[in-house]
Amino acid sequence: MKETQNRPFYRLLWFWISMASIFIAIVCLIVAVAFTSKSGIADKKIASMSKSYSKASSFNENFNEYMRSNVPNYDSYVSGYLYSGSSKSTIESYTSSSEDFTESFGTSQSFSNNDTDIEVNVLSANIDSSVTLSSEAESGAKPLVVTVSIKNTGKKAFSFNTHDFTAYDSEGSVLNLDLNTYDNDMPDSVNIGQVVQAKLYFDAKNDGPFSVTFADGTWK
Repeated sequence: MKETQNRPFYRLLWFWISMASIFIAIVCLIVAVAFTSKSGIADKKIASMSKSYSKASSFNENFNEYMRSNVPNYDSYVSGYLYSGSSKSTIESYTSSSEDFTESFGTSQSFSNNDTDIEVNVLSANIDSSVTLSSEAESGAKPLVVTVSIKNTGKKAFSFNTHDFTAYDSEGSVLNLDLNTYDNDMPDSVNIGQVVQAKLYFDAKNDGPFSVTFADGTWK
């Protein structure tokens, strides 16, 4: 016992246990403070981003509402701008067997482009009150349902694009393709020998008669 009391304190077991405990406590405190600080900064950034996103969404909604109220066929212009690149690349180079033709609904017409040959048929274009238009449609718009058929008679697949078809009302105004069209089963392509049908929804302002175009062809 006397020998233990005469040993230097830094050689005693309890000293090193105490030092280790103090060191661990300090490390834990530093880690806790750092984590709390980073968590607070992250929360502030998230709150700031959420606030900015909310403001941007509100501004975008107000802007679109203003444009729809003051610009005729605003949705049609926006839709045409967004999809003009893909639409043009798909149909501009296609030519029909009879240039600038006009057919009755339900009549097929052949189109060709290199190794891709297709037969297009606009089967019908009628108002269907059972169809629900999207919230983007103007108040009072009527659901025009255009049923189309494409048969691939060529040597490679044809890329299907809803914006290849354009609908017009009795006054010759371009009708907006309704977003609810994409609730239907839309094909991405028409394979060799395949026949596909699709229903396209447009926002009509009257009861027609309507016309539909594809490339240089028109159906009435």
